[in-house]
Amino acid sequence: MHEELVLDITDIQIIVHKTEEKNFRFFNPKRSFDGFVMLTEGSGFVTDKNGKKHTFSRGDMLITSKGDQYLVEFEEPCSYVTSGLTLCTNTKQLPFIYRCMERQHDEILKICNIWQSRSWDSYQKCRISLLNFYLELIESTLSDEKVEKDVSRAIEFIRNNFKRNFSGEEIAEYSSLSLSYLRAKFLHQMGMTIVKYRDSLRIAAAKEMLESRYFTIKEIAAELGYCDVYHFSKFFSLNVGISPAKWAVKSKNES
Repeated sequence: MHEELVLDITDIQIIVHKTEEKNFRFFNPKRSFDGFVMLTEGSGFVTDKNGKKHTFSRGDMLITSKGDQYLVEFEEPCSYVTSGLTLCTNTKQLPFIYRCMERQHDEILKICNIWQSRSWDSYQKCRISLLNFYLELIESTLSDEKVEKDVSRAIEFIRNNFKRNFSGEEIAEYSSLSLSYLRAKFLHQMGMTIVKYRDSLRIAAAKEMLESRYFTIKEIAAELGYCDVYHFSKFFSLNVGISPAKWAVKSKNES
């Protein structure tokens, strides 16, 4: 039986997009917060606490924890998004360097822009988006270690498309497998069906949006691909045991 994942962000101190001139060098002997540094332009090197040097180029992300030591070096001008936050998790599956997909690169830039807007809802929007990003990062790392490449492709497709009703043929084509073979292999590797995995992502997203208290149930239903509130509420109740409205009240009372 797998240990239940603990994942939360209890504080966000800063998210900023910075630009540096050539011959930039920064040594951090002991990082003050958890967070990340994602390179948006340029290339260089990152040296970890053990003295190992890693190449660092556009889309690469340095995943850091409080107390980490590292050195970054760039000969040419560069730009990057850096953050300071408090991440609470029981997983040890966070990589030191993570290669973002183009979609993830754009999402981090979007999060940065929302944070910098200083709007009344920027904190909660950023927190929800960052939690989804870290969840995807952890699942991607676990997939790389435990799941075969073709099933990992299916997981990637589902994570990118879980908010819509995709067809079995679409995911089979993306994974370069027959649908019947993919279904059997996915069930064997993941311990659940493709639909069940998609539904688990929808439930997680729905809970986050309800807990934020910035979205109506109608807005959540539309965001997650349901034709109306009735079908979403029925789906949520069957999977969680209580209605979305009761979950929202419960999470409010517990906060």
